[in-house]
Amino acid sequence: ERLEESEEAEDVRRRHADFFLALLRDANLTSPKLDARKPMRFDVALADQDNLRGALDWTLRSGAIALGLELATAADWFWANQDPNEGMRWFRRLFEHPEAEAVAPETRAYALCCYGGSTGISGDFEGAEPLWEQSLALFDQLGDEHGRAVLLHRLSANATIRGDLERARRLLEESHAIHARKTEPLTRAFRLGETTGALGAVARDAGDDERAYALISDSLSAARQSGVEWWEGKMLAELAALFLRAGRVEDAEAHARESLAIADRLRDIPGCVFGVGLLACVAAEQGESERAGRLWGAIEDKVAAAPLGGWQRHREACAARMGKAAGPEFDRGRNAGRTLTLDDAVSLALAPPDVEATAASPTPDQQGSG
Repeated sequence: ERLEESEEAEDVRRRHADFFLALLRDANLTSPKLDARKPMRFDVALADQDNLRGALDWTLRSGAIALGLELATAADWFWANQDPNEGMRWFRRLFEHPEAEAVAPETRAYALCCYGGSTGISGDFEGAEPLWEQSLALFDQLGDEHGRAVLLHRLSANATIRGDLERARRLLEESHAIHARKTEPLTRAFRLGETTGALGAVARDAGDDERAYALISDSLSAARQSGVEWWEGKMLAELAALFLRAGRVEDAEAHARESLAIADRLRDIPGCVFGVGLLACVAAEQGESERAGRLWGAIEDKVAAAPLGGWQRHREACAARMGKAAGPEFDRGRNAGRTLTLDDAVSLALAPPDVEATAASPTPDQQGSG
């Protein structure tokens, strides 16, 4: 209250916003600007998320829209991991402000790219498309090849979802060719790994699982080479899904566990949902009906997606696998699972078998056969 009464209030608010913009930029959480030479500091955004929201709110009240868009863009991966709908709401409010038209083209281009990212990750792929098209047009106007490559990749994901695999492949190949001209080795490896993994998703949807496995495995290697752990987790999950399709249940379990451990460490909510869902499938395939029910009950109503596939792309196939576990034990586990938080479900999914029952259920009769 004393601050608001002070003549320095606006200056303090601006310095607060500038400080947290610098902090978030250093956290390396803007996906189109990712510097693979630096760690991605999800913990920074988690620790200061209320400062981020306070700063964004001030930019809207004061009309500092360029600064607001830069803040929202700097928090790109935070929105993706925690709540893409919140990211959408901030971007929408900022772009609807009268001052938004005066924002520099480069700032608008990156903000539109990230706005489309939050929109697509939330499941609104049709809404993401025009945002990405606007971003691509601005990057082309600026002569920004890197921005063009990023947007071609993103537009390819929508083409894959629509089933237009030829367009998806064409966009990815152009994006890949642009990234191949990069000189910084770690960022080049990451970007080429991204497009390779996306080409693997195209091959999978075309029914060529052997090629999909080869491409996604190459993408996983690139993620490990570049040190981008978030992408590593996504490719591990995609491989786990392929192993399930091939009936290689032990391989699926190993990859799903590794993916889930990464998602848990990064506090990646969509990644956690995907990992728990995959391990529910593994339990169903292994005849562990109650465990499958617990895991499935914990996440079956979660609405979560991830770039280039993820849970939203695989949920239907996972739900079909639950039929193998159907019966009283599955139903009992499912009812227990519905009471679990996502953190509880992750702990259950990752727990060794000898402690699983204790960790999963609050009552003795629910502990018996986990």
